[in-house]
Amino acid sequence: MPVLIGSYADHYSTFDDDGKPLGAPVQANAPSYVVVGPSGVRYAVGERDEGSVSAFTPDGELLNTLPTGGASPCHLALTEGFLLAANYGGGSVAVFALRPDGSLDRRTDLAQHVGGSVHPARQETAHAHQVTVRDHVVHVVDLGMDSLVHYRLGPAGSLEHVRTTTVQPLGSGPRHLVFHPSGRVFVANELTSTVATYTSGFELLDVRPSVLVEPMGDNLPSELALSRDGRHLYVANRGNDTITTFSVEESGLLPVDEVSTGGTWPRHFAVLDGMLCVANQHSDTVTTLDLDPDSGVPHPARPFIEHPSPSVVVPL
Repeated sequence: MPVLIGSYADHYSTFDDDGKPLGAPVQANAPSYVVVGPSGVRYAVGERDEGSVSAFTPDGELLNTLPTGGASPCHLALTEGFLLAANYGGGSVAVFALRPDGSLDRRTDLAQHVGGSVHPARQETAHAHQVTVRDHVVHVVDLGMDSLVHYRLGPAGSLEHVRTTTVQPLGSGPRHLVFHPSGRVFVANELTSTVATYTSGFELLDVRPSVLVEPMGDNLPSELALSRDGRHLYVANRGNDTITTFSVEESGLLPVDEVSTGGTWPRHFAVLDGMLCVANQHSDTVTTLDLDPDSGVPHPARPFIEHPSPSVVVPL
């Protein structure tokens, strides 16, 4: 399966199954996170102090760029004619209407988060780290506020605050969440190196370490994703430089194994057909790990491509 690799370098690139480039790199402004629309249009953040988002054709032609209204946008979500961006440095979430050709029309709303939490260096203010949409409800994971902030997305692109879920214990620093078909919600907590399980109503059920091997120093979990059948949850660990596999049981998450990603600082990974593809940001490498069809555990990593500062893997 071809993949698109976003990065902190000023370009993103696409590669085929063998790791060969599909065309020249597309020049962009720190495209650390990229999503692909139904028509193939690519949307890339510009993770700079003056945050932006850009739309590109499948061939890499720039359609247009708009400011996100906050610093360091780091995550995007698409839904029914709108693009949403999480501004990490700005502590806000922006909504953009899309034109029929997939280009950006206008910013329809900007919801500013206010507050912080107990970590003196990382939670001095709000830091929106992920935005995702489920059944017309927008869920924003705010690391700085120790909060999951929930909005209703209106037909004109407005955000109506519904509720805020405060993560426990304080200082957890939630980074990303994923919804399980059973209704449960799994959240990677960056600052405490844990994975939390919530009910569909966001009531806390359990918190487990994100690693099985005691870290030598700080460990900061990043991406988490479910296997295609929902039987396993995978969590990337920056510090241990590993992927931890959990079995998703009715009783909760059961730790299975922890394996090396074959690189340093795995910021993001994608679940492909029978494998994981991992962006190792600090080693400038993207690796693949085959998944055991029975246990679901990734096999030892093998090199896929070299890429400067890779930060996201997008299946095409």
